[in-house]
Amino acid sequence: MDKQRESSRARRICRTKVDWFGIIMMFVLLVCSLAIFARLMATKMLTTTNMVLIMVALLVVNGLHIFVQLPLRRNKLGKLICGVLAVVLSVAMIYGTVAAGAVQSALNKISGIMVEKQVTAVIVMKEDDATELGDTRGYKFGILANRDQENTQKLLSAMQESMGQIDTREYETPAAMADAMYDDEIQAMILNEGYISLLTEQEPYSDFSDRTKIIYEYVTKQEITSIKPSGSITKQPFVIYCSGSDERDSDINAKSRSDVNILAVVNPKTRQILLVNTPRDYYLPLAFNGELDKLTHAGMYGVQESMAVLDNLYGTKTSYYGRINFWGLIDIVDALGGIDVYSDFAFTTDAGDVRGYGYNEYSYTEGWNHMNGIEALTFSRERYSFSDGDNQRGKNQMKVIQAIIEKATSPSVLANYQDLLKAVSDNFITNISYDQISSLVQMMQKNGASWNIQTMSATQGSGDTMQPCYSAYGELLYVMPPDYDSVNRIREVIDQVMNGEEIVLPAE
Repeated sequence: MDKQRESSRARRICRTKVDWFGIIMMFVLLVCSLAIFARLMATKMLTTTNMVLIMVALLVVNGLHIFVQLPLRRNKLGKLICGVLAVVLSVAMIYGTVAAGAVQSALNKISGIMVEKQVTAVIVMKEDDATELGDTRGYKFGILANRDQENTQKLLSAMQESMGQIDTREYETPAAMADAMYDDEIQAMILNEGYISLLTEQEPYSDFSDRTKIIYEYVTKQEITSIKPSGSITKQPFVIYCSGSDERDSDINAKSRSDVNILAVVNPKTRQILLVNTPRDYYLPLAFNGELDKLTHAGMYGVQESMAVLDNLYGTKTSYYGRINFWGLIDIVDALGGIDVYSDFAFTTDAGDVRGYGYNEYSYTEGWNHMNGIEALTFSRERYSFSDGDNQRGKNQMKVIQAIIEKATSPSVLANYQDLLKAVSDNFITNISYDQISSLVQMMQKNGASWNIQTMSATQGSGDTMQPCYSAYGELLYVMPPDYDSVNRIREVIDQVMNGEEIVLPAE
């Protein structure tokens, strides 16, 4: 009898523990269900239909768990199995809640950006002992006489508050100011960082960045006011300006040269995207003053200036921009697990010493190539291996962008989503708002059809390739005369996409 009572008591204790485990997991599962549902609602990324389906699924799961765990039910094994399943589901829901929060946070960081930075630098010779602004007390400073006066004066005022009177000398051009510092007429120069890249385009100053160092940066912010999005992004065709810089140390949000200039013409109804590449050296009038200059130099006056120059060329009305740091392309492609890109030519190139990768040669075969981040960047930057130079580089950049879009919209992206989110949030910004992005995501859920992505490139016309450029103070620089036959053809295709006509273009 004692053994029977002990056995019965042990069973009751075991049953009680199982009951408590099930009840605890019932509440844990309910809390996790509410948390993930609330987070998914907050992201606004799922359609109403999908949210209803998720809600029904969560209600069914929780309802079944409550039914199994009712105290009246005596199936100990069933309760135990149900409790273990609740543990697994709760862990999965916690992971999903964190993942959805990470997506929301990353998109909030990169979207709706309507300000740009203007960076003014204090520059000294590389061997100068000065390492910070305070070390330049008593120095003679060179400043430009007729460009970027507002930011220069702001910096000088800030310096005078802490250092007293500043001795300055004015120069007509950055080149004259560089010569003065080389000759020790001045010991430091104040210069918009955008002009450094312009200076290095001139042969006598190609090593300027190697001979000097920046010891202080003064940053101001300016609102982008001229971009006025119109219509619904899921119903009306729109144009996005895709800008990219291949300057290694460039702040992605700072005004600087734009080495990549691609218009993406998007028709969400017909699911067509036309990528139009315009060579960076295209010789075009600036929108704000009509002076002729390289397209790449327009970026120094802000993203809206680059957009306006291209709108004048193609007759478009660009509403959005996306800006990418091409050196951050390494991280994005690696986070995607690599991309597959078709190369029109077999070639080998040296990328230079990129972020510690060393001076390695990278070879590409004609046809499909699987590329990691550094290989994709090198492929995108190369131009000297092709007789078509910048034209082919632009085509290759569009191939890489197209491959990234295709990989990023495939299910395989979920495997490394955290790395991808970090890479994108560190290296990409856009003025497209979070709500507009979420509406596009919802639209793609409703219609799972793939996008028809086509590419076109403006080509070089005839004429002198050495011309005076406004931003370089009239210095003769290499430029690319526009081929208006190719421009007019692009205009026609843009109109077709905007009007909803299906386009099928021959491969370039």
